[in-house]
Amino acid sequence: MTLIELLIAMIIMAVGVAALVAGFSSGVLSIRRAQLASTSAALADKQMESYRKANFASLTPGALSGGTQTGSDGRTYWVGTSISWTCVAGPANTTTAAAAPTCTGTPASRPVKLVTVEVHNGSTSAAALLFSESTTFDSSTA
Repeated sequence: MTLIELLIAMIIMAVGVAALVAGFSSGVLSIRRAQLASTSAALADKQMESYRKANFASLTPGALSGGTQTGSDGRTYWVGTSISWTCVAGPANTTTAAAAPTCTGTPASRPVKLVTVEVHNGSTSAAALLFSESTTFDSSTA
């Protein structure tokens, strides 16, 4: 085996090893993103379940507000909730006012409360949004 053949073989091996290292590092990043997503989804589900246990009248419309929580991974997340009135059918008429809006359109509908839970990375609502979950609550199911 000549020196040139040996150099070519070493270059091919170096490219192969570099590809393996790149594959492992992208795998680690993907796992970290998945961990953040699953933890933030669990925090949002926990918050939403507290609203599902409450009665309809206790869901007071208001702008996004919340606070920090610690996830199962030990990191700090900001979890906030906004509650608003909205109409299911017809033109969009969403409001955070205390009084329910009048819904128009075909078919006729009644207003429902839209609860949105947001989970942000860090201790403020200005941090990156990781997960958002929304659901509606109807007065007939309270």
